[in-house]
Amino acid sequence: MSSQRTQPSAQFEVPPDQLSRSVVVPVYAEPPSTVAPLVDDLHSAGWHEVVVCADRPDPAMRKTLETFESEPWVTVKVSDTRRGKGGALAAGLDAADGDVVGYVDADGAVPVSDLDRLYSVVETGEASVAVGSRDIEGNCRNSQTPIRQYLAKGYRSLARHVTNAPLEDFQCGAKAFRSEVWNRVASEMVETGFAFDTELVARVHHNGYEVREVSIDWDDPGDSSVSPTRDVPDMLRSLYRIRKSIRGPATPSASDDVPSVALVTSHPPTRGHLAEYGEELARAYGRRDDVDVTVLAQRSETAPPVEFRRGYEVRRVWDRDSFDGARALLDELLAGDYDAVQFNIHMTYFGDENVHRFIGLALPPLLSRVYDVPVLTTMHDLMEVVEEDAVDEDIGLVEQVGARTATQMVLMGDASTVTSEEYKEIVADRYYASNVHHVPHGTFAYADGGMPHLPDRFRIMVFGHLSPTKDIETVVDAFEQVRTAIPDAELVVAGGSHPGFPGYKETLEAKYGDRPGVEFLGYVEDDEMDHVWEDASVVVMPYRTCTGVSGVFQLAKSYGTAVVSSDVEGMRTSTVETGGDAAFYADGEPSALADELLELHADRERLQRLAHSNSEAASSYTIGDTAARMVSLLKEQVTA
Repeated sequence: MSSQRTQPSAQFEVPPDQLSRSVVVPVYAEPPSTVAPLVDDLHSAGWHEVVVCADRPDPAMRKTLETFESEPWVTVKVSDTRRGKGGALAAGLDAADGDVVGYVDADGAVPVSDLDRLYSVVETGEASVAVGSRDIEGNCRNSQTPIRQYLAKGYRSLARHVTNAPLEDFQCGAKAFRSEVWNRVASEMVETGFAFDTELVARVHHNGYEVREVSIDWDDPGDSSVSPTRDVPDMLRSLYRIRKSIRGPATPSASDDVPSVALVTSHPPTRGHLAEYGEELARAYGRRDDVDVTVLAQRSETAPPVEFRRGYEVRRVWDRDSFDGARALLDELLAGDYDAVQFNIHMTYFGDENVHRFIGLALPPLLSRVYDVPVLTTMHDLMEVVEEDAVDEDIGLVEQVGARTATQMVLMGDASTVTSEEYKEIVADRYYASNVHHVPHGTFAYADGGMPHLPDRFRIMVFGHLSPTKDIETVVDAFEQVRTAIPDAELVVAGGSHPGFPGYKETLEAKYGDRPGVEFLGYVEDDEMDHVWEDASVVVMPYRTCTGVSGVFQLAKSYGTAVVSSDVEGMRTSTVETGGDAAFYADGEPSALADELLELHADRERLQRLAHSNSEAASSYTIGDTAARMVSLLKEQVTA
């Protein structure tokens, strides 16, 4: 079982252009005509030091090395015996004195420009370690023989399982890292052959450093010194050695009872489907030392398949609306050596089509009942809390029966959590489920910690993904009434189209975007959140139906912002009953909403009270408290 440590900072205290670079070039049997141009190119491209480590050089290479020694920016380390690639690299890294160090194979297969990109990732603080990958884009190995491609895929699968480091390419001969990273792991390194790369990745990962995989161009030299018959058995034996070493305590304080948990959840850059909440929950887990979490998220064209975040990992392994995607997720869960699995889901999480929803929701009971894997399922919605009118109009009888059957299946896992007491009561009344717990949504940590703030200009905001469940029409009509009394009032609609309703935001913007005082911001990225929320006087939640505890309301508490909400059935449960306060208006009535907003503008003291109530509620139950309760439940299932 692996343990997770607090992740060291990847940031330098000086600007990137003031950092020094060292690179090690291990040489064995490569001709001078290949090595010399590479060394010159590295110096010309900005490396301050090139460390050439040569094993058993022939006379021609010795002459080239003598030439190198005359250059102040070259350090030469020669061994008359064969140290192995790992032995040569270790000697070179020990000798390197740059702020950022690394290495590149001497065969010239990796362009210097790509190595520069790896170093830049480290220098800019994006990650403490950057590794080149020939496999992210999937076409670099086309020139290899089928047997080598097969061996590469098999080794990757074994290395990921053994080391628990979810990379696509362990063995690429291009890596860069902070010098302190090498200083931290150097004494632990034991592999002197080709498995040095894999051991290095495993050790920096298990020491808590953030690792970023960077796609590179790779010009296969076609004369690899790796022999399938000689070296592959040695590399397999080295994986066994690495596994035994890594699985032991990483530090004297490491604990054997730290569970390794797979968190199945949406995660940025995917939007909607609980992606933002999943990220915040993973961050909260990552700040703890009593759980080791790996997020299993949807594949994305704009993010790598494997990503190391602060305190946790993200593996993007499956797709929505896909039979193969569900199978890929199940395969990962069974092969990943996890002690427990948590599903962070709602009823439409696995697809837009009912068949894919049903298959995805069958995974929790399948893992629990068939494969004996402890499963905790967090349910963010129930069909029963959707207003009856909406159910009758949008969902037929067959779909209702199917949804309730799927809910019953999900509850057949080892334990379940819901985000409100009302949901727990519904589950107890209508389903066969004995191990259901109320664990609140939790507020996030943003900005100034939720201190109330009232901007001078009256700025009304609607926040979140846009779909027919949000009554923007009523908000715009109400705003026009407000603006007749408050000419400089503003309405900001912050959010993109809901994934289930592509283009919905654009349709609304075409209809209302040219109205005076109305602005559509689109999707709000993390680094824009503080600015957008701090500029809001009040947040309107114009829901036509309530499908779960409101994440927008939790954000309003995090920022200490007043809320006005439609008074649809279940909305008070999903808002004020979770802590905090809100004003309510009759659903679908612009005049009622306008009156409420005008009263709050006129009564600044009441507006301040609403904001202050939410600010106080923000600290009463945070996402950190949610994570603590989840860890307790997960440990109960692991030890049951």
